[in-house]
Amino acid sequence: MRHDLECGTRRRTARRSVVSLALAALLLVAAACTSDDSSQSADTTTTTSAITPTAESFSIPEGLRDRVEEAGLPFEEIDYATAPDDVPWPTEEWPTGDLPDDVDPAEVQAVVDKAFGELSSDDQSIDAILVVKDGRLVVEEYNNWDPDEVHASWSMAKSINSALVGILVGEGRLDITEPVDAPEWSEPGDPRAEITLDELLRMSSGLEWEESYEDSNGDVLKTLGSDSDRAGYTASKPLADEPDTEWYYSTGTANLIARSVAEEVGYGDELTNWIDEALLQPLGITKVEHLLDETGLHSGGSYINLTPRDFARFGLLYARDGIWDGERIVPEGWVDYSRMPTPTTDHVEYGAQWWLDEDHPGMFNASGYNGQTINVFPEEDLVIVVLSTAGDSRDEEVREELFDIFGV
Repeated sequence: MRHDLECGTRRRTARRSVVSLALAALLLVAAACTSDDSSQSADTTTTTSAITPTAESFSIPEGLRDRVEEAGLPFEEIDYATAPDDVPWPTEEWPTGDLPDDVDPAEVQAVVDKAFGELSSDDQSIDAILVVKDGRLVVEEYNNWDPDEVHASWSMAKSINSALVGILVGEGRLDITEPVDAPEWSEPGDPRAEITLDELLRMSSGLEWEESYEDSNGDVLKTLGSDSDRAGYTASKPLADEPDTEWYYSTGTANLIARSVAEEVGYGDELTNWIDEALLQPLGITKVEHLLDETGLHSGGSYINLTPRDFARFGLLYARDGIWDGERIVPEGWVDYSRMPTPTTDHVEYGAQWWLDEDHPGMFNASGYNGQTINVFPEEDLVIVVLSTAGDSRDEEVREELFDIFGV
């Protein structure tokens, strides 16, 4: 159906509390994004031709599987989807198709009507619902949203940022098991100098951080805008715990990850052009909006805005194990690493910058404030994208109903 309009409850509630922003804070950041010269909206078709990385295989860090098992966290080996021979890759245009025979169109329409009706209001709405099945768009619905306009990513940027690390790992330019090279930790004996990229990716660095959005002087709001050194601010934090012993959500660590990328490829235009060439252009993603900070660093934790269809493209890349139209974008093993539970958590919920869900084994999702999600079901070759501006859990109701309808 196509129109021109647009774990359990406890775990989901906990996640929401971790990533919820106060409305005033959002307005503050939005104003900064639209008024600051460092907000970049780029049509990547004007950049140089895409460079497809040569991604070698990647080995999950030694001992990680054992630690996951010892922590009692489930991890399922899965068979990733391969592209059907008769369905072209959506690099230029999205192929469309009918709903699967076992999916009732009336049930899908009822969910869409509910999402755009009773679950939406003037200031909090479900903006877009897209479903990709076997490489075809079978649902694409918009609620007064222009499908060609970028939508806020918020923390879905973390999953995209993780893919950038994967590309550099595949090229042999980054090693996630090695300590991060941070000038703030260069003094001899500084225990922070032992923090690895793997620990940053798994929110287990031990760096002091408060993921609170109500204090205008708090950690998060100090680093969301463009007038800051996001990574430097985070790196200046002391250790609250020994690295790799405790898990807590930190947008700050995502910005340290972003700096590791920038140190390899450059800052400012060099950085955004590389992101275009290495990841976005090969997927056919032609529009992206960044918010660079004062150092020229992209917002790896909150702000890599794409169109709804392009968020679906990114999800399809991960559903297909990092392969796009015969070319490997992230190295073999990287998607498994990304969806492997983090052993410092007390229950399965988080991998390497991707969220997990015990209620849907094999599924993993990119998740952002206000109800942005890219839900990836590799074995079903299924991607469900829900984008919204709703600060409560109404988007979860939409996703769960779609999961039931599609039998996942």
